[in-house]
Amino acid sequence: MFFSFKNIRLLFVTVFLSLACLLAYEVYFLVSNSNRSEVFPDQDMPAQDNSSGLFSSYIGENSNYLEMKAKSAIMVDLDRDNDLDLYYGFSKSYFFENDNGFFTEMTDIYNIESSGSTGLVTGDMDNNGYPDILKWRFTPSTSTSLEDSYNTEFDNSPHQVIMNQGNHNYQTREYLPSYLVPFIHSQGFIDADLDGDLDVVIIEDKFFNQFHLFLNDGFNNQGEPILRNAFIQSRMDTSSSRTLSIVDYDNDGDQDVYIPRKFGINWMFENQTLIRNGNEIIYNENPSPFFVEVALQRGIDDIDASPTGSTGYGAAWGDFDNDNNFDLYLSNWGDNVLFKNNSGQTFTNLSSEVSLESDSLSNGSAWGDFNNDGYIDIWAANIKNEDDLYLNSESGAWDATYTPFFQSATQDVVPADYNNDGWLDVFAPGLQMIGGNNGPKYTSLLYQNISPDSLTSVNHWIKLDLEGSIVGTPNSGWTEYANRSAIGARVIVHLPDKNISREIIAGKGHGSMDPLQLHFGLGQFNYIDSISVKWPSFDSTTNQPKNIVYNGPIEANYRYTIFENIDYPFSRIKGDTNDDSIVNILDVLISINYFFDTTQFSDEELWSADMNADNMLDITDIVFLVNFIFVH
Repeated sequence: MFFSFKNIRLLFVTVFLSLACLLAYEVYFLVSNSNRSEVFPDQDMPAQDNSSGLFSSYIGENSNYLEMKAKSAIMVDLDRDNDLDLYYGFSKSYFFENDNGFFTEMTDIYNIESSGSTGLVTGDMDNNGYPDILKWRFTPSTSTSLEDSYNTEFDNSPHQVIMNQGNHNYQTREYLPSYLVPFIHSQGFIDADLDGDLDVVIIEDKFFNQFHLFLNDGFNNQGEPILRNAFIQSRMDTSSSRTLSIVDYDNDGDQDVYIPRKFGINWMFENQTLIRNGNEIIYNENPSPFFVEVALQRGIDDIDASPTGSTGYGAAWGDFDNDNNFDLYLSNWGDNVLFKNNSGQTFTNLSSEVSLESDSLSNGSAWGDFNNDGYIDIWAANIKNEDDLYLNSESGAWDATYTPFFQSATQDVVPADYNNDGWLDVFAPGLQMIGGNNGPKYTSLLYQNISPDSLTSVNHWIKLDLEGSIVGTPNSGWTEYANRSAIGARVIVHLPDKNISREIIAGKGHGSMDPLQLHFGLGQFNYIDSISVKWPSFDSTTNQPKNIVYNGPIEANYRYTIFENIDYPFSRIKGDTNDDSIVNILDVLISINYFFDTTQFSDEELWSADMNADNMLDITDIVFLVNFIFVH
């Protein structure tokens, strides 16, 4: 066959792009908290190291691996310095401050609560601009019966909230007495009533009352949250509730709650605060009931998982096919299941079409675009065998070739870009694997994504930090301003060939949660056409959920902040008023000058200088900024 120069050039470009896409489909991880450098000799894997600063996870000639054992973890920017800090624990809890990808243990230095926990979730409960931490314990009992009675005078494991005042000032308070909810097994933050503050949903493993919604009514004089029980769901059989996973599954503007359960049917609680009526959203000020259970109706009850019903232990929501309908990955003590969301009406079990069953004992999972190709992948956490990573592709195929082979009793998965290189890393809290294959074993692992170092062509990315603009906890109905953590916000990144959806979710899996920061892989695109945000707040001009479009082109490979009151994304960090990427005395001087000429500040300069998140600049912010500089 004869090829012209033009045809040869076209063929070369096609082959090159095909190879680039093929290479970009791969993903490689390095364990960066192990003092064991060698790996399995028959596996083509990079040498492990201990470069992250964390305790070593290797169980062997290592004295402090016990300090890495964890049932839960969060990665969140607690000090607003543009990197994700780590808090995790089991018998004891530890806080590691992140400084440009290196972790330093600061638990005692910052006097942050160090007692053990069985679960963690984070969000800005008092809307002061700094995320707080809910921390709960499973109160011991004398038997394993679901009908356990509980002595209200026995209270040795209070559930705690670590209130973050900024500048590493943390105040620990009790947020619910343990006799009221003694058997918490999972928990999440949700602005259930859309009044601009974060409410709490709770799963109890025992008793008849197993699902609770506590609305946030502010704080008392001791700084303790005032929580009012607004909904309870009781079991009607001998099954137990294990975990929860939150998302706006029906795209009506309020978040719903899915509950994997054991030996019964799973629950899907549809929030009735907002109801869709055709193209219109109707607000219910006092819905009764607050939630309606619809799992059987939607096809995600999972009753056929075993002869005794569901064996659910974890769940995670993600839009794997980029249709803006969030799909469900269910972790079972059996076969894991992927359910496709059919526009919020029904779900299709894809078990017969895709093989994502993973191990027979999965506890949790997480979605993340680990190779930045624009299609979200799933990581399954297993407790008796290695975890499984399934890479998603445009063709609909799933590839498990790049599963990391490390033996740890993984409890959950936290996908987070801890070193700010634009590629999702993973912290996998875990215990000590009992059984499993021969070979070295580990506890909680930090996987560094080294894909860009291993490929000749890499994909692009963007990271987004959203912040609502509400001040305080007014509790005045459907608010025009979202909670400061923007929990519940739906974000769509618009590319020339696809739209990629994420949602800020504070509760999923097995006692952990994904970061509040959103990460998007963009494939080969250098620019984004636009970004759409459906805020968990109210547009007074339309009487509908607030939708804002931020027009592009928006350059890839950057982290941006989207503040609800500013009509464009920006890349500043808190305190950096002059946008030189350094917070120092110059920023203090600029803030002081503001008092002499209030017209000189742009919206983003004001946001940077507003250290206490009250949407204004005063002497309190300047004092806070000076302390911020000293702390860092």
